[in-house]
Amino acid sequence: MNTRDDRPERLVRIGTILKDAALSRLRQAAQECRRIEAAIAELDDEAQRAAIDNDIAVRAVFDRSRTLRHRERRTALNAELARARAQEALLMREAARAFGRDEAIRGLFDRKHR
Repeated sequence: MNTRDDRPERLVRIGTILKDAALSRLRQAAQECRRIEAAIAELDDEAQRAAIDNDIAVRAVFDRSRTLRHRERRTALNAELARARAQEALLMREAARAFGRDEAIRGLFDRKHR
């Protein structure tokens, strides 16, 4: 009775699943950073358009509140972006480890079947 040991193949599949999961989390973190960067760009564009407003009366009434709102919102978005980038860096290291682990497992499996 010759029972084939399928543990190496299962180990390879698990390594691939872990690598794919880590890459998926990294992709989501990168998307979150891009989303926040886009929100900052949109906020800056809005501030720039408001600064171009030629109506002196409107500017006299709203300029200070617009500036304050822009500064507060930008500060909040910058803090959010810093957290998102730190998370992205962590996930990048995790993905690199998962990728290396997967490659090592595949290397062992390939050597065993030569």
